[in-house]
Amino acid sequence: MATITLVQKNKSKGILTWYARVPDKNKGTVHFFSLGTASRSAAKMALQEKIREGSFDRRISPSSTTLGEAIEKYEKFQRSKGIKERTISIFTNSIRSLEKLFDRPVAEITKAEIAETFLAFNEDVRPTTYNLHKTICSMLFQYIVDVLEIIPSNPIPKAIPKRKRVKAIRHFWTTEQIDRIIAEAPTPNARLAWAFMAFAGLRRGEVDNLRPGDIHDGYIFVIGKGDKPAKIPVCPRLRREIDRRGTWDRLFVSYKTLIKYAAKALPEGFQGNAHPHRFRHSFGSNLIRAGVNIKVVQKLMRHENIQMTLDIYGHILDTDAEDAINRVFR
Repeated sequence: MATITLVQKNKSKGILTWYARVPDKNKGTVHFFSLGTASRSAAKMALQEKIREGSFDRRISPSSTTLGEAIEKYEKFQRSKGIKERTISIFTNSIRSLEKLFDRPVAEITKAEIAETFLAFNEDVRPTTYNLHKTICSMLFQYIVDVLEIIPSNPIPKAIPKRKRVKAIRHFWTTEQIDRIIAEAPTPNARLAWAFMAFAGLRRGEVDNLRPGDIHDGYIFVIGKGDKPAKIPVCPRLRREIDRRGTWDRLFVSYKTLIKYAAKALPEGFQGNAHPHRFRHSFGSNLIRAGVNIKVVQKLMRHENIQMTLDIYGHILDTDAEDAINRVFR
């Protein structure tokens, strides 16, 4: 048995639990086993007892826990922390990147196998999705390292390269096109829901959670992204839609119908996809096309910083710059 020492390996995180640091000479790795106490004297006694029992001799061999079993434990751990089911579902979808390895013992999986499996699964996904899948897989393996203590280090950062984002032009609908789409809405609820996104820039989830009592004194009061409260002015165009709808309770509707009714409203076609977030993007785009100051657009879109606004709407600003210089210097 190699020399075993006592350590507080998570002291920098404010966790004072003592661990037994056990080197594995055969594999050239180090394992940490929690002693379940923040008392050094109690940890010493627990360590001596485990050495006498030969506990470390039995546990030092590679764990038989499979990746699938580790994933189940991680999901239970997340739920015990009160993580929302929507976040759990994002995790479940992302971790499918390693699905071919689910039946393999974690301790036997190599970095090369992780890289090959992950890259094959994510070959055709967008860089944003690819990097999200990588981050979530890394969180899983960090849990395996810190809590399950099956492997000594997280293999994901070195095994999987980061993919650079390719800046894509986001298409939008003009105000005239939006009016035509809203006029084709299949139900009064769908019409008002689309109006809140198109004329106030609300996100789909914000519309789903909206109640009539959230609209007063000329503003819409919502809890936005990151649980941040916000208030958005009710413009005359949106006020007409609210008055037209009359009494309502919830506006949750099936947004899959948007594709059908947008195509019906714009038979000449349009670039890009018809999805609910396009209404919000059109809201910001139409503000810029109308000459609204970019700082005001940032505030209305509720972006954390102006760089985010510039990154999203830069292509529209570039076009406006060309139009402006051509008007001034004829």
